[in-house]
Amino acid sequence: MVTLEQIKLLESKITRAIDVVTRLNEENARLKKRNGELEELAEKLKGEKTRIEEGIVSALDRLNQFEDVIERSLDSVKNAKPQDKNTGAPLRQPAGSERQQPAEPDTAASVQPAVPAQPERARPEPAPIPQAYLVDEEEAESAEDEDTGEAELDIF
Repeated sequence: MVTLEQIKLLESKITRAIDVVTRLNEENARLKKRNGELEELAEKLKGEKTRIEEGIVSALDRLNQFEDVIERSLDSVKNAKPQDKNTGAPLRQPAGSERQQPAEPDTAASVQPAVPAQPERARPEPAPIPQAYLVDEEEAESAEDEDTGEAELDIF
């Protein structure tokens, strides 16, 4: 037969089971809410990633344009004839000062005869630098910092 103690034990187990299920339901609802927040954040980060990628591509395009402008500028400077600073008229070069293209090397003339190896001559030691010209780098940096009143920031 079933005793009163067994019924009380069963009742306490049922109460604990109800408490566990209630707590798990609350945690499940909290986790679902957190999951939704994380999905929104993930979408936001994808949008930012796309925006960052577009910014990088844009910056690279601008760098390419800048490089093209520099190259064109250098080419125009190389191809430009010297001009008089006062009048802007092209300067004339003296006869015989035209740049000559180097001649194609003659293969027969470029072959050098075998020469026995000579011992390398000792190079003279460089003269020592007078002590007055030597500057301690740390002292120079601190002197520069003191002069401007601002600390220097090295980024590399």
